[in-house]
Amino acid sequence: ADGQRLDYDYLLICTGPQLAFDEVPGLGPDGGHTQSVCTTPHAEHAWRAWEKFLENPGPVVVGAVQGASCFGPAYEFAMILDADLRRRKLRDKVPMTFVTSEPYVGHMGLGGVGDSKGLMESEFRQRHIKWITNAKVAAAGEGRLQVIEHDDDGQPKKEHTLPFAYAMLLPAFRGVPAVAAVEGLCNPRGFVIVDAHQRSPKYPEIFAAGVCVAIPPVEPTPVPTGAPKTGFMIESMVTTIVKNIKAELEGRPPDYQGTWNAVCLADMGDTGVAFVALPQFPPRNVTWAKVGKWVHLAKIAFEKYFLYKMRHGTSEPIYEKYVLKALGIERIKPQG
Repeated sequence: ADGQRLDYDYLLICTGPQLAFDEVPGLGPDGGHTQSVCTTPHAEHAWRAWEKFLENPGPVVVGAVQGASCFGPAYEFAMILDADLRRRKLRDKVPMTFVTSEPYVGHMGLGGVGDSKGLMESEFRQRHIKWITNAKVAAAGEGRLQVIEHDDDGQPKKEHTLPFAYAMLLPAFRGVPAVAAVEGLCNPRGFVIVDAHQRSPKYPEIFAAGVCVAIPPVEPTPVPTGAPKTGFMIESMVTTIVKNIKAELEGRPPDYQGTWNAVCLADMGDTGVAFVALPQFPPRNVTWAKVGKWVHLAKIAFEKYFLYKMRHGTSEPIYEKYVLKALGIERIKPQG
């Protein structure tokens, strides 16, 4: 920003996304009418708004707008709110609606994982959470959400006006402007185009990992949805980059490839769902989804374990590597 120039031998882009709240009028916590949990400040703001909401409960809307690619946190958030309200004996005062651009509940931007459709619909019914799928959010106003439901051909089917006292909607993502402005580096949404080795086809000294990477949708949907970039997949990307840069420095071909598996523990406040999709794009070698109290406990344990790893700079302890391998999960594809 100050005009300083930095030279490099290799550049690794891990900017994350820009949150595209501006694509839906009134969306977002900064000058809008809805909450977000996409950043730490947003999550803190959402918590303060929740504390105020509890003083005078009313309808709640949770979901993800058109073009979103990160659906898991929306499901987690809806379930966690439900569990919190039940603990406080306030659930009977709060109608809840889940609004999503997915073609069905449990699609997750992955085309479904195992029987995720049946599992998530069952959880929503049990928790008295209504849902609207194939939804485009037209606008968010003061206590009102304008939603257009679409049919399977992507044509408008029904308009909904949803009142809310509290709403959390995940936005679509796009690439950050500084990166998106580089000619030939990104796709039209500003995400970095990479090959199977996580490097830019046009600029081979540039690698990219994380949400800033361009990944095509798993399948066409009536309302646009993106493919999620989960934590384990991002670890796979970074491992691939490190291996490839090391190979180049040693005069070997940088031909390592990430597995891009999707492994997710979704916390629901008092229970949870575990999703595994190996690989992320179907057809898959492994695909399943399981519900249970153990997932909730595992998510809490994993949070502490992950933070311990990061604080100590140990990205892949040997026991983790062998446990995952026993489950058929590896960060990079075998060579040869």
